Amino acid sequence: MRVIVIVLYLMSGDMVKLPVTLATDQSCNDKFIELVQPTEVGTSVLYKGVEVWAVSCHKGTGEWIR
Repeated sequence: MRVIVIVLYLMSGDMVKLPVTLATDQSCNDKFIELVQPTEVGTSVLYKGVEVWAVSCHKGTGEWIR
């Protein structure tokens, strides 16, 4: 297991930093899908009712995870 930070950029202009733990076989994308809900149309996703504009994943040192 490893801890990373998922950064969500919301359409409201807010930025949310979420420290999360990944299982050994789990990717950042897998964890992102667990955290959001698809809209009824299915063309975007919501985090706590707000549309997500972009997402990035970082190590604890701030480096991007590719």
